[in-house]
Amino acid sequence: MNQALEIIRLLGLAKAARVKRRFDEALPHVRGYAVCSCLWALLETGALDAILAAESVEVERLAAGKALDRHVLASILGYLDGLGLVRVEGGRVSALPKLRRLMDEPRGFFELTYAYAPVFGRLRDLLAGRAKYPRDVQRLGKFVARGSGQLCRTLPYPVLADMLRRHGARQVLDLGCGDLAFLFYACEAAPGLRGIGVDNDGPTVAYAREVLAASPHAGAIEAREADMFDLAALARERPDVDAVTAVDTYHEYLAEGEAKIVDLLRNLRAEFPKALLYVGEFCKQPHEKLRRRPTAFLEHHLYHDLTNQTIVEASRWRAMFAAADLTIVEEKVFDMVGHGYFVLR
Repeated sequence: MNQALEIIRLLGLAKAARVKRRFDEALPHVRGYAVCSCLWALLETGALDAILAAESVEVERLAAGKALDRHVLASILGYLDGLGLVRVEGGRVSALPKLRRLMDEPRGFFELTYAYAPVFGRLRDLLAGRAKYPRDVQRLGKFVARGSGQLCRTLPYPVLADMLRRHGARQVLDLGCGDLAFLFYACEAAPGLRGIGVDNDGPTVAYAREVLAASPHAGAIEAREADMFDLAALARERPDVDAVTAVDTYHEYLAEGEAKIVDLLRNLRAEFPKALLYVGEFCKQPHEKLRRRPTAFLEHHLYHDLTNQTIVEASRWRAMFAAADLTIVEEKVFDMVGHGYFVLR
């Protein structure tokens, strides 16, 4: 109390109160950066999952097992302990309920944001025109796949899996499959379903195959490196495909013009004539709406704008489907979360 009175004597009550209030206002912004950086480091090295997997872990053993610097690890854990995310006692660390909650459904938000860490690391260069995306800086593809897969389990996957089930799909071709998270979900929701995942990123496909080998779906799913704009050979090989899915995939190419997506959809219809096309896509939310209620889509739009990914309104998706001579068989657009789902013939 005496210290507080001394500060007030030196600064005056009004200034002391103002300084405290403004630092309290700034703290969440600074802390968010520090917390994310610490969690990302633990996530990348595998230390985070080791902590989550056990009731408690000996810090020395964790450092040795993951080849981590003991001092840096202790510094990170001490910081997270102060925030109530972990507890460090007696040389051991344990995950507290708050951390376990953050690494449940919201985990994908942390992983997807980490995928853009290289972009933010070069943000000054991008802003000054000294660097260009993707020539000079790229996202972390592995964490794009992991983060997107985690986030999509909350709504996109359940909606599309329900559509597949109700329309009787048996053989699914998933475009831009990432780590196969959607096909895993779809096969869990509909036993007997089979799937082929294609992605044009070699490291992502390699990671998908690692995940597949350790999963119970190895006999029902396969992962292939392929360009979804050139699937004629695959179409001849697999005429049994009756569903072509794309979850948050097409928008990554819209910067090249809507005609590119229209042509792709038209080709898919010609190459897989027996298949329905299932589309789950972001639908742009008005900036005025985000200003009134700044949800996580504000960050989402920023990530996409910085990496030349175009998000459009639901009306633009409908126009592209019509231009490709496709009929909307079923549609669900959730304006509150900026996402739409379409079944096309």
